[in-house]
Amino acid sequence: MKKSFLYQLILIFVINVTLVGCVFNPNMKDNFPPVSRNNETIMQAFYWEMGTGEYLKNYPEEENLWLLLAQKAPELSEVGITALWLPPANKGAAGGYDVGYGTYDLWDLGEFNQKGTTRTKYGTKKELESAIAALHDKGIKVYYDAALNHRMGADATEIVKLKGQDQTISAWTVFNFPGRNNKYSEMKWNWQHFDGENWNLFEGKTWDWTFYMDNDYLMGLDVDYENPEVQKDVTDWGKWIINEIGFDGFRLDAAKHIDYRFINSWIDDIQNNSDKDVFFVGEAWIEDVSELARFLERVDNEDLKVFDFPLRSFFVDMIDGADLRNLEYVGLVNKFAYKDKAVTFVDNHDTNRDGEKDGILRRKYQAYAYILTREHGTPVVFWKDYYIWGMKEELDKLLLARKYFAYGPGYEVDNNDEDVYSYVRAGLDEVEGDGLVLMISDGESGEIISKRINSRQPNTTFYDYTGHVQGNIITDERGYGDFKVKKSENEGWSVWVPVIE
Repeated sequence: MKKSFLYQLILIFVINVTLVGCVFNPNMKDNFPPVSRNNETIMQAFYWEMGTGEYLKNYPEEENLWLLLAQKAPELSEVGITALWLPPANKGAAGGYDVGYGTYDLWDLGEFNQKGTTRTKYGTKKELESAIAALHDKGIKVYYDAALNHRMGADATEIVKLKGQDQTISAWTVFNFPGRNNKYSEMKWNWQHFDGENWNLFEGKTWDWTFYMDNDYLMGLDVDYENPEVQKDVTDWGKWIINEIGFDGFRLDAAKHIDYRFINSWIDDIQNNSDKDVFFVGEAWIEDVSELARFLERVDNEDLKVFDFPLRSFFVDMIDGADLRNLEYVGLVNKFAYKDKAVTFVDNHDTNRDGEKDGILRRKYQAYAYILTREHGTPVVFWKDYYIWGMKEELDKLLLARKYFAYGPGYEVDNNDEDVYSYVRAGLDEVEGDGLVLMISDGESGEIISKRINSRQPNTTFYDYTGHVQGNIITDERGYGDFKVKKSENEGWSVWVPVIE
């Protein structure tokens, strides 16, 4: 009798827990609605210090990144990553130590013995191609980080006259690429293919037509994109990367320093010579949203997206507390004509770098919750946050919420305040059980705040997918319910999703 009674209690408990949805388990796939389409979600698959120092000691597998990405493909696909942003895969001036931005030879992807090594920092060309195949097999696209603004690590010097001066210099401007021996491209580079170095213009040159005309020069040898030989070689390389190597898109490093006319024609040439819908995102580090929009207008190419630096600036403000009502307006992602041009992010290899920039240290999950549930913008998750800073478990919840629930029109709510921001995704008419209510808090009291919100889903039972607030919320016949979020730095984000019957 005692045993039977115990079993009855257990059965009643299990039934009640199932009905109220109090136990969170992100792996209970039976609680997920069907995915009618897959939200695009990018992961930046590297960070600046990867494979060096203490990181190499603690994460030795990252020394062979291409091999590691092939291994990670199944788990990344499972949580909804649809594309990986890879580091520059070409040979850099520092050989196997180069992060990739000291561009030496674009055509050497770890195939030739140049700069003291055959492989790049991340592996060999064969390993790269194998990784791309493994990622494609799991439905993950691959984007190339193209550092096209400059060249470094020349093979020899030549005497160059400076513009407007009765002076010559011995400049490292000769690139013969001896290890490659003309494979893929026969072009050799000399001073005529560059505008100058260290802000010194070469004779007969002008700085290119960049977004800020007086800010063309950045570093190294500034590439002259008014030179037809340069235009052809870099365009041929771009087509090769997509059509032969198998990449699906590009991140354009230092885009505001490159001739915007070339960016426009380069994108068109690659897009028009591929069967793929090639992805292009420019890194134009501009924190004023109107100026960033003006950059897009200047390039004037419908296929170009940009990183939403103005939005990230607000995330920086959130570290010490900001008026969360402004989340309805900030960033390119909320600028009407440019919403779908925004690639949103929280941190990257430039904003979080040891000894230089700390990145966003507080309320980072709130920022991720915002970009991963929003209707517009293509969000990026940073490898260092996900795998190194220990955020994987909580980010997986947000990634799965994006993969299965973040669909349908997005709506701002009318009762946001300084400390609590809410946002609704109404779900798709043809899918049962998707849609969500996002709530973000910047408070620290631990108090649970309730807000009456129109979920756009009448007579529906919701539960907090993050597990931060327990219990269910049932909406009325108009879709309204009393949704809740905790005022907490560490748990101040909730994603309320429908209970699947």
